[in-house]
Formats: sequence, structure tokens, C-alpha cells
Amino acid sequence: MNNMSNKNIHEIVPDILPIVPTMDVVVFPQMIVPLLVLDERIIAGIQKSLDESKLILLLASKKEMDDYQGAIGTQDLYQIGTVATIMRLIKIPEGGIKILVQGLCKAQANNIITQDNMLVATVKPIITEIMSNDPEIEAQVKNIKQLVEKMDANGQSFSPDFCSILSKMHDPQKIGDFILSHLNISVGEAQELLESQTIFEFLEGLYILLSRELEVVEIQERVKNNARESMNKSQKEYYLREQLKAIKKELGEDELEDIEVMRDKLETIPMPEEAYKEITRQINRLERTAADSMEAAVIRNYLDWMFALPWKKETEDNLDIKHAKQILDEDHYGLKEIKERILDFISVKNLKQNGTTPIICFAGPPGVGKTSLGQSIAKCLGRECFRVSLGGVKDEAEIRGHRRTYVGAMPGRFIQGFRKVKSCNPVIIIDELDKIGADFRGDPSAALLEVLDPQQNSTFYDNYLGVPFDLSKVLFIATANSLETISEPLRDRMEIIQLSGYTLEEKLSIANQYLTKRAISDAGLEKHPINFNDEVLKELIISYTRESGLRQLDRNLRTLCSKAARAIVEQDKLLAFNPKNLDEFLGPRKFAQDEANMENQIGVTNGLAWTAYGGDMLKIEAVVMPGRGKLLLTGHLGNVMKESAQAAVSYARAHSKEFGISSKMFTHYDLHIHVPAGGIPKDGPSAGITMLTSILSALTGRPINAQYAMTGELNLHGEVMPIGGVKEKILAAKRNKISHVIFPLKNKSDFTGLEEIAKDIDIIWVNHADEVIEHVLMKTPEKKYKNRL
Repeated sequence: MNNMSNKNIHEIVPDILPIVPTMDVVVFPQMIVPLLVLDERIIAGIQKSLDESKLILLLASKKEMDDYQGAIGTQDLYQIGTVATIMRLIKIPEGGIKILVQGLCKAQANNIITQDNMLVATVKPIITEIMSNDPEIEAQVKNIKQLVEKMDANGQSFSPDFCSILSKMHDPQKIGDFILSHLNISVGEAQELLESQTIFEFLEGLYILLSRELEVVEIQERVKNNARESMNKSQKEYYLREQLKAIKKELGEDELEDIEVMRDKLETIPMPEEAYKEITRQINRLERTAADSMEAAVIRNYLDWMFALPWKKETEDNLDIKHAKQILDEDHYGLKEIKERILDFISVKNLKQNGTTPIICFAGPPGVGKTSLGQSIAKCLGRECFRVSLGGVKDEAEIRGHRRTYVGAMPGRFIQGFRKVKSCNPVIIIDELDKIGADFRGDPSAALLEVLDPQQNSTFYDNYLGVPFDLSKVLFIATANSLETISEPLRDRMEIIQLSGYTLEEKLSIANQYLTKRAISDAGLEKHPINFNDEVLKELIISYTRESGLRQLDRNLRTLCSKAARAIVEQDKLLAFNPKNLDEFLGPRKFAQDEANMENQIGVTNGLAWTAYGGDMLKIEAVVMPGRGKLLLTGHLGNVMKESAQAAVSYARAHSKEFGISSKMFTHYDLHIHVPAGGIPKDGPSAGITMLTSILSALTGRPINAQYAMTGELNLHGEVMPIGGVKEKILAAKRNKISHVIFPLKNKSDFTGLEEIAKDIDIIWVNHADEVIEHVLMKTPEKKYKNRL
């Protein structure tokens, strides 16, 4: 406005004007706004204004419409508002009036009072001075116009002729008021702009407001575009899916037909009622699910598993006793106890088809044929067979499967095996049962309690299937090297059959009947006269292997066959093997010296030990030396073995007079007991009499007869207590060419069936330590010990 206009406004606007409060709107100069008025005092003021100047003062309310619960007080009105002229008035039949007003100029209200039942105030117009040709104002106006154009381009809903009108306007104040009339902003923001003291401050505030509005508009437009693209993609996929359906229908691959095929297949498969209902429910779900959804893929995978399982499909057992015996004897040498147990089972099956199926655990050292024996049992019964190796398994889901809520969920190993063999009565070999683990994912051995319990496994629950599966017809055969690491509840569910190591004669027979033939065949030497005589095999067994099983012997035979094959290919000559030239092909003899002590020495006794890999020889050494009566124990001994040594010393000290030992030997000398191979942990009570023999030999100076080996637990009264691993210890003694072996008398019942193994060994049964000493301690001490006694 120019100065003339300012004077005109001051002349036009009276000093006192009626007030019209506005809710949720701030009216700017040049803005045309309709208002609804219901209050009688406001209506009275408007009526008086129509009779006089037709001007009113519009003051915005600080309260929002949602907060309005009664009359608005004068303290609820802003002090700065807009003087407006009344353009039109319409009376409403229900009461109240509607007026159309146009803003004229800003004004400040002073002394708001009620006069003659009207709300009036003293009014002072506010004129904003505009510097003509101010470059900063011109630049801000251009920036504002550019923002408005961007907003219009991004979809801001202005009036159709908004931009054309704006382009013809040049007054900064009018431009700002015109733009504000088309924006939806809060009362507080609008009032702040209305109260701007300078035109530059007003334009700067308007620019900030427009920038924020533009950012919101751009975000909205981006969201719309993304939604539009997504919708277009969905429509495209829908169109393609419909085409695919039409193509499949023409090719006879309609999904609805697949579902009908599933329903027909379900009726042909015999299965439990619970499984039938679950499959029916999943087929109905699949029918209602979109074909390309993740859920449909999960359901289809589940149905594939359910249809593939042999719910009631059995393999017919071959119950011919002679046939079974022939197969077992062909595949394995010896193992009489196991073969008898399988033949017993077949006999029961002949008499009662639905009898209880045994759950057997073969326990023994590696390489004795536990796993292959399970496969032979399946072969003689005519059943399918699959192996589940549990060595290192730590996740319970390996046994019970995963729940279908997980991505990539699968059934447990047992259910997977059933699908593979397609029979519900196979032989399942649970290998390495003693090496199963446990961690935060659960304890698989605890999950096996259900699998290996005949009272529970008829309703075995796999998490993936969600329905019971019958395992009661399965013949479970578990294998383990040691029973110590298997939990007591799990051992209680199995019939444990111990497999001991093989004797030299047994190894020789097995090598002749099985190993040499297989090694020659695998090397392609069937047409060449390769011969392994008994002398060669004995030398391999004694000098190149030290094991309870046969794996190392088998490897050595294969190595010799490989050498023979190479000689034929390279030199066209046939090798002849004999005990003297084996080192040329296998290297130096690994066990040239016996582990047993073969020389009569003081304080050195041959002991017998049991390990998870079979029997072994154990030397016990004892020496005395000047000291204060201390007992030194070395050789990586466990607590039980240390206590056995202390018990042996206590017995020797308590009976020192009987053995002719001076009491000074226990107070002026230290006793050191050592068990060689200190890097190997050793424990157990069975070395009690062995330690006592070494101790008495060291204290008396009497040598120990090296032709004897012994085992037995000793108590403080000198009684020899029973031990375990009788067969393994006899084999160890035989392997080391020991002619006399001392065993506890209480173990004599364990000797039944071992007569053939021990035919070249003198077994001595003792009940008391005195009997042991009588046999092994030689009578005359060496001269250097006589001065001590």
C-alpha cells in the first residue's frame, strides 16, 4: 500500500468496532471467508455494523474447536486480528446467521468490552510499510512463487486459476495473503504470520511454512507412486497368474485337479484315523490358500511328507531259522551270543507275529563288527535297514523334528529314514549312541527315551508331522563303545550285549575267510595268485596291529594288495609276501617289543586293564628311597586308582611283620609308585593286588615272576574283590604271551564260555592277597636289600 492508502484506511476504520471471534481460522487481508455466527451478542454487533460502516474486527480464538465447551472469554482471543467488511448476510431458520466477509487490514484490539449487549473493542489499524524495489523482498517473493509452483506440480490442490492469478500479482503483502488463503495451516502458525511486524519477516515465515508443506507433499506423492507401482505389479502378477491357470488347464495341470488327486490318493493309503483327519484338514487349507503364497508351499511340502510315509506298509519277515543262521555265519565269524539272541527273536516271531520287538545295544571296542552285524540281521530277516549316526548330535530336533512354523523345517532323522526305506518295520541301526551330545537346543538322549521305550514308541510324536507315528514294529539296534556315557534311563530301556575283542585265532580265521578275499577283490587281483599264509597273517596281527577289532589289519591287507597291484602294472611281476619282507611294504614293525615285562625284576608287576578299545597290559613300578615315609604316585592316575595305592600301602604296613619288613621302611624311606605311559589317564580299582605286589617287592627286595599278570581289587583285609572285563584282560595277556594270569575267585562265573580263549593260559583264581604273593614273589631277595631287612 502507498501512503495515500494508509490515510484512507485510518479514515475508513472507526475507533470502535464490533468483534466477531473466529474458530479454527485466521482471516488475512484480502481473504474472503464465510462465517457462521450463533451468539446473540455477536449477531447484535453485526447488525449494528450493517447499519453503519459495515466493518467488523475478526479475532481468532486461542482455543481449538475440540476444546470448546462453552462461551469464549475475552482472554481466549488474540489481540491482533483483521478488520473485515461484511459482503453478505443470510439468516438461518434454525437460529443464527451466516456472513461472507473480506479482510481489509490488520488491526490491534484494545479494551475488549461488552457495550449495549454487544462485544466491541477499541481498534488501531496496523499498516505494514513496504520498501519499493527492495531486492531482498523481490527475491523472497520469487522463491515463494517457485515453491508454490513445485507444490502445484506435485499435486497440491489449489484452485484451477490459482497460478494464473498469482503470476499477475506484484504486491508482496497481497501475494502472501492470497497464498495463505489457499493453505490449510494451524491457527497458531497463521496467527504468527499475521502478527509479523515487517513484510520481510512475514515473507520469511511464509517461505518456511511453504517449504515444510512442500516436503510433506513430496512424501505423499512418493508414497502414492510406490503404492501405484505396487498395485500395478500386483495387477500384472494377477493377470499372469490367470494366464498360467488357463495354460495349466489346457495342459491338464490344473491345481484344483491336483487337490482332487490328493483326495483320491488319501482314500487309497491305509493310515491311522488321526493322520487321515490331519491330512484332510491340510488339503482343505491348501484349497483356500493362494497357490503362489509361502503358506501354500509349506502345506504342499507337509502333504508330500505325509503321503510318502509308510503308515501301515510292512515288509514281510523271513522267519526261516536255517536261512537266518546261514546269513549270520556267512557275514560274521564267532559272536555266538548275538547270533543266538537273533535266532531266539525269529523263533518267537514264528509263534507270535505281534510279539514285542527287542531293543538291542551292542557294546564293545571299535572294529569288532557292531554296525555290520546290524545290517546282517536286517538281511537275514528280509527287512529294510537304515542307519542313524548320532555321534556329535546335539540338537533335539534331529530326533523329534522341527515345528512347521520354522523356515526350512523338516522331520527328524527317524521319520526321514522311514520315507527312504518305505517300510514301517525296518531295522534301524542307531550308531555311536555313546557319543551323543547336548547343548542349549536340548538333549537328544532324553528324546531317545520315547523312541527306545516299547511302551511309548507306538505313539512317537514328531514335531513336524504333528500326529503320532508307530515305531513299535521297528527292530532297533544301537551300537556303543562305552556304556559309561549313556544315561541310566536310556541303558535301562535296552538289552545290552557286550562284544569283546577278537583273539589271535579268531582274527586269523576272520582274515582267511573274509578280509583277504575282500582286499584281493577290491584291488582287482582275483586273476592273480596272491597268497597270504597263516605266518604272514600272524605277523601282521602281532607286529603291525594292537587292537581289539580288525580295522587296522584290514588296512594293512589292503596296503599289501595295493603294492602287489602296482608291481603288476609297473614291473609285470607278482609279489610274494612272507614274515621277513613285510617291513619292505609296511615299514618297521610297530609293536616289535611286548608291553609286558618279561624279566623278573624288583618292584615291576604285570597288570591287566580294561579300556573302551579292549584289554591292555599295564606295568606297575615301585621303588623305595631314603625319605620320611611319603607315598608318591605318578602316571596320570585317577582318584580311584590313587585310593587303591593307599589301601595297598596300608595293608602292607599293617602286615609288615608277616612279610619280614622292618617298620623303619615306612618311616625312613619314601615309596614311589609309577604307572608308565604317563600321558594316558588311568583309573579304576582293579590294580589293587598289582600295586600291593610291586610295593611288597620293593620293600622286601624280592623279584616278581614276570610270567604272571594279574588283576583284582584289594580291600584293607586283604580280600581280592571282583573286577570287570575278564575276556578283554585274558586276550591282552594272550596277546603279550603271558602264561599265568591271576583273577579274583569271585569272577569265576564270568569265565563260562571263555575256556577256548584261555586254553593256553594258566588261570589262577585267588581269594586273598596272600595267595597272590605266594605265587608271584620269588623267595630270595637281592643282596643289596638284605641289609635293610
